[in-house]
Amino acid sequence: MTDRRFTPEVGDDLPPGERPMIAVVRAIPGHEDRLAAAIAVLTTAVRREPGCVEFRSFRDIGDPGTFRLYEIYADTDAFRAHLETAHVAHFFTELAQHSTSDAGALTQLAELPAPGSRTVPAGHANEDDER
Repeated sequence: MTDRRFTPEVGDDLPPGERPMIAVVRAIPGHEDRLAAAIAVLTTAVRREPGCVEFRSFRDIGDPGTFRLYEIYADTDAFRAHLETAHVAHFFTELAQHSTSDAGALTQLAELPAPGSRTVPAGHANEDDER
C-alpha cells in the first residue's frame, strides 16, 4: 500500500490530455547518494510504465542534495496507475528514509504554448523544428 504522506492529490476536474509535472526532492544531509540510487531505480521502472510519456531525473549541480524529477503521463488515469505501482510504493519508503520531502514536492503543470505555435506532446518532434 502507498504511504499517503507522499501521495499527491489527483483532481477529477482536470482537462483531458497529458499530465506534466515536476517534483523537487531534497535529501537528508548524508543521504544524498542513497536517495540518488533510489531515484535511479525509480527512473528505470517508471519509464517502462505504459502510460509514461517521459520521465527524467536530474541532480542539482549547485546543490547535490536536491533532485528534480520531470514527469509526463498520458492522462490522469495513467498517473493514477503510476501511483499504485509497487516501484512507486518502494520509492516512497526510500523517500521517507532519505529525504525531507513529501507529496508537496510534486507540482502538476499546464503547458503554455508559444504564441503562433501549436502545443506538441512531449516526446514528439515539432515539424517546424525540423526545417
